[in-house]
Amino acid sequence: MLSLIKIFSGTLVYYDDEPWIDTSTKFSKYREQELIKNPAYVLRLGEALQVLRRTVERYPLDQIALSFNGGKDCTVLLHLFRLVVDEMFGPEVEIQGFHIVCDDHFPETTQFIIDAARNYNMVMSEYPGPLKAGLKLMKKEQPNVVAVLLGSRASDPRGNRMRLVLFFYLSHIEWTDEDWPKILRVCPVLLWSYHDVWSLLRGLCVPYCSLYDMGYTSLGGRTTTVKNPLLKIVEKDGVER
Repeated sequence: MLSLIKIFSGTLVYYDDEPWIDTSTKFSKYREQELIKNPAYVLRLGEALQVLRRTVERYPLDQIALSFNGGKDCTVLLHLFRLVVDEMFGPEVEIQGFHIVCDDHFPETTQFIIDAARNYNMVMSEYPGPLKAGLKLMKKEQPNVVAVLLGSRASDPRGNRMRLVLFFYLSHIEWTDEDWPKILRVCPVLLWSYHDVWSLLRGLCVPYCSLYDMGYTSLGGRTTTVKNPLLKIVEKDGVER
């Protein structure tokens, strides 16, 4: 068996159907492999983990919640958050998450959120949107929450202001504006690229919403979300996939 693995090492694809188990050991191996191939990415990965660790060191877990809508960016953040909590407290410790429902979501997204919460030992709460009203309701029902983990990246519309101060820990953190519910926005993957996100999801076999495999590159409501035409493949018989 070992000889076969060696022969086909260049073509074998690593797969893990339970990446949320033994996260620290798996991540260490992954980091070592990526350090050789892409040290700049590993640096950004380390910065994201540093932001998470400092947040968890500063605030009790009942004061931290992950904003989770099933998208690829917050899915990466879910895995990293689980990793940090596993290392500091153990996998049996629950984490908090919430979803503000702003649109008519795809059933695939809803099911993915349910599955992710179960697999990652995350207690989920759901609030009606829009975003500002949803955050107000979240703060009313969960007044202990101070820090909200967001999968925002610098290329996101609301991530642009946070690009003004780079390379320091505080660049990933910002209090909400005065006319918004007071929460500490924590964006560990702020400086990540689109490629970084998929490198982690693929490299650690992190489950993601099935809609991404159907040609969608950004998820939202069913009436506003369309497949990326650049990913469309038309077969000889005219069938699209």
